[in-house]
Amino acid sequence: MSSSFELRRLRYFIKVAEMESLTRAAEALHIAQPALSQQMRILEAELGVRVFERGPRGVTPTEAGKRLLAEARRLLEQVGSIAERVRSPSDPEGQVVLGVGQSIGSMLMAPLLERAAERLPRVRIQVRELLGGLLQDLIRSGGIDFALSLNTVQSEGVRSLAVLSEEMCLVGQRRMVERHLGRRAPVNFPFRELDGLPLYLSRQGQLVRDTIDNTAKSQGVSIHLLAEVDSLHILKELALSGSGCCVLSLSSMMREREDHDLYIGRLSAPIIRRNVYLVQRRAMSRAATEVVALSMDVLARMVADGTWRGTLKADASDIRRIL
Repeated sequence: MSSSFELRRLRYFIKVAEMESLTRAAEALHIAQPALSQQMRILEAELGVRVFERGPRGVTPTEAGKRLLAEARRLLEQVGSIAERVRSPSDPEGQVVLGVGQSIGSMLMAPLLERAAERLPRVRIQVRELLGGLLQDLIRSGGIDFALSLNTVQSEGVRSLAVLSEEMCLVGQRRMVERHLGRRAPVNFPFRELDGLPLYLSRQGQLVRDTIDNTAKSQGVSIHLLAEVDSLHILKELALSGSGCCVLSLSSMMREREDHDLYIGRLSAPIIRRNVYLVQRRAMSRAATEVVALSMDVLARMVADGTWRGTLKADASDIRRIL
């Protein structure tokens, strides 16, 4: 069996897995369905496992099939990357899917996409906002090439690197905070003063929320939780409305702080921090590697000029090591 034939069979498998139908996949591939079915039987015989569950409505990948899907995508991306480098070593091209969290995306995407349009004109970037616990599934399945996230992933074939650390702040209408304190609000907001303050926080399971809950328990602080909110946009609106306070990064409120009578005070005693992680698959196309490098360059520039109030945790040599 030739290598080209094996790669073609993997492409057939990916199409069937994505469409969950031999009939639709055969139409999309422009081959006869019996021939496609035979190719899938040969593939299963070679592997010694079933890669599809067959049912009246089509086919779905088995657990082994899901693992094969991730590996097949990586292999074909590597093959495509080789061809890409041979054709145009100085001009990367192709599609790159970037996953990004809400607060990170609101800061980074505009300058990144502007720079990418200038420096990587043949690269098509697709941005996917990361919601809930989708990061691990998306990175493992190949749904995204890399992510900039507040969460990390521990999985074979995936690298995670903390690239930035930022301190969290209490954000709310100044009059509400000072009424709660009974005095002028300080630059640094002591954690113990959260006791009884109306708060909107992210759901449990998020790093910052869990840190707040654990610290409150250890200090005997009573958290007055109004609601759990996972949307950065909604949290900002709630803080601006004066109905309650939120815990957000200073960088996420840079646009609002000048035009509203907001109190933005760094949480202290203890300081609450969060990290931004670069999460990537080990096998990436040249185009994806270039977008990662550009993302880190833009992030470093934003920290240097004060646009992003944080501390870099990775330098150029750290980034090169994982690319």
